Amino acid sequence: MHRGGVVVQSRITNLIIEIAKELKNSNNIDENSYLFSTNDALFDSVGLIEFIVELEEALYDEFGKDISLSDEKAMSQSRSPFISIKTLSNYIYKSLNE
Repeated sequence: MHRGGVVVQSRITNLIIEIAKELKNSNNIDENSYLFSTNDALFDSVGLIEFIVELEEALYDEFGKDISLSDEKAMSQSRSPFISIKTLSNYIYKSLNE
C-alpha cells in the first residue's frame, strides 16, 4: 500500500475508533476490538445499527463519498466486515477505492 493509502486507512481506522468510543463511552477501544458476533464484542445487533448509521455519516463528512455498510454487498461477505475494527477498516478502504 502506498503512503497515501496508509494515511487514508489510518483515517478510517481512527474514525471507527472515535465513533465506537463515543457510543460506548469508553477509551479502552483499539483496532483489535471486536465490534460484533463475539462474547466480548462492543455492540449487540441494535447497537451495531446505531454504530453503522453514525459511521456512514462520518465517512461521508470525511471523504465526501456515500458508503453503505448495510447493503447486500457488506452483509453477504463470506467473512463479515463487522468482526473487528480492523476488518471493518479494511472493508471501508476497499469500498472507497471502487
